Amino acid sequence: MPQLLSKDRRTIYIRRIKGFWEEFRRNKIGFVGLLLFLMFLGMALFAPWLTPYDPLTSTRVAESFAEPEWMRILPQYSDYPSTMEISPRWEVESGSEFVLGTGKEVVANVSFTRGASPVDIYVTTGFNYPYTKAPLRYIASFEYTVTNVRNVSWAAEMLIVNPNGTTTLIWYEPYNTIETSIGVDQDSYNYWLLQREGDPKAKNLARQIFSDPVKGDYQLILHASLVPDPPEAQIVSAEIAFERFEFFIPGLVHGLLGADFLGTDVLSQVIYGSRISLMIGLMAAAIATSIGILVGTVSGYLGGAVDEVSMRIVDILLCLPFLPLLLTLVKLYGKNVFYIVLFIAIFGWLGLSRVIRSQILYLRETAFVECAKASGASKSYIMLRHLIPNIVPVALASLVLSVPAAVLSEAGLSFLGFGDPRVPTWGKMLNYAFGHGAFEAGAWWWALPPGLAITFLSLSFVFMGFAIDEIVNPRLRRRR
Repeated sequence: MPQLLSKDRRTIYIRRIKGFWEEFRRNKIGFVGLLLFLMFLGMALFAPWLTPYDPLTSTRVAESFAEPEWMRILPQYSDYPSTMEISPRWEVESGSEFVLGTGKEVVANVSFTRGASPVDIYVTTGFNYPYTKAPLRYIASFEYTVTNVRNVSWAAEMLIVNPNGTTTLIWYEPYNTIETSIGVDQDSYNYWLLQREGDPKAKNLARQIFSDPVKGDYQLILHASLVPDPPEAQIVSAEIAFERFEFFIPGLVHGLLGADFLGTDVLSQVIYGSRISLMIGLMAAAIATSIGILVGTVSGYLGGAVDEVSMRIVDILLCLPFLPLLLTLVKLYGKNVFYIVLFIAIFGWLGLSRVIRSQILYLRETAFVECAKASGASKSYIMLRHLIPNIVPVALASLVLSVPAAVLSEAGLSFLGFGDPRVPTWGKMLNYAFGHGAFEAGAWWWALPPGLAITFLSLSFVFMGFAIDEIVNPRLRRRR
């Protein structure tokens, strides 16, 4: 396979790259911009490993508007509870001889062949609540099934005993009966118990459970009662299984950047938002720069009617209002991130095409271009091999400086509600913060991070762009 570049040409390019890097790393502002860019790139690439939460699926990981955990250094937040996810291991109380298995699941099999008294089954578990500040709510989620039922009614309940010894009923299932003759029928129940402060009963219940002092060991008791039905039945059987039990207490403080109005981790939204911002910024800038190079080169070198028509198109597009037209296009074609990239790129190449055209007008009169013409080179060959390589440094600086404009455009669209709802973006975070009371609630940890992320990502490319422009443009170089 023939090599694309000769050995001498590769040596020249390697020397140019090394020289460019030596100039760039001596530029302090440009190097700071590069470090910021690498930080955001690392966030985008390693997002699943930097945070355990997916912002699109992991909601309710904390209380609404939960403050960051590091705010515990302030006296008023010193004993606010963090999020607690309890997956208990059940233990059998004495006298519950019908329990076959415990641990994360409980299985009880009751079977006897003569009339008997009701059977009571007790299993317990515990957890420690190390805070004096009571939570606003709790969530209990579990599933239980009843199988192999024959001539029996059953009831079940769940209780919490706090460190003071106060017992509170949090769930109760009244007596149920399944009439079968063979014993193969099944009833399955799925419970998701939510105790929220907005409900007066639930609020009183939470206060009763986590009464002062709330710090200490709590006990969860699961009680099932089975009664022969009818009472004179000689064959009684039932199997009860409690599965997937979780007890969740949303924290009043959470993570490094707290939580939003849905209890979603803010840090995970910022980290995953860097993926979309970088993708949109780089893709839109690359497409816009490519169009600008093509139009500017062709227009400047061919001249005549081609130049006149292309520049008039540029003038017309420059006169159009960018943001209203962008909003209209997104509304017509849908809130899709790739459409957004394309629409931003369509309006991003206009200024660059004029700059490239002016450079080409100068280069086409130089001696090496005239020599190429005299040698019989085609116009396409001259543009590809002689003109475009000479305007790449200018295009590179424009490419880097175009990324912040694309990032800000996407953030503006998302803030106005025209972003892609299927992806987490910094603009959407600002939209939700503005629309769901972050400013009224003083939740600065939700509204401030996405704005700072947009600012610093844009600054990173601005710093690198200025450094590159200073290197490739001799008139901007400072004396050293």
